[in-house]
Amino acid sequence: MLALVLFATGTVAAAELFHRAQAGSADGEHMWIATYRAQECMEALRNLTFAGLTVGSGVLTSVTGCATSIAELPSGSRSVTVASTNANLKQVSVTVSWTAPGGTTNAVLQTYRSNV
Repeated sequence: MLALVLFATGTVAAAELFHRAQAGSADGEHMWIATYRAQECMEALRNLTFAGLTVGSGVLTSVTGCATSIAELPSGSRSVTVASTNANLKQVSVTVSWTAPGGTTNAVLQTYRSNV
């Protein structure tokens, strides 16, 4: 009887460990896809001139590689924000968001572009 209880306890623990490993794997895959899609957009933005980087939020969605929806992620979306820090410097942020079981998750890449 004791062996049966120990076997059942071990089986339940192993099943929980397997479930957590699968959830961690899915989270890692989603983060990898989000980072890749943010980098894809950031690379497309490198081809724009300094003047072509329009200051604002949710801009530049017409640039190839910067579309707003991302099909590989659950409720995945991408946004681009350009802020002017001074006359010759702009801050560019690409945010990829998706819905995870614990709530909304983001991956953000940020860089600066100079007019010099």
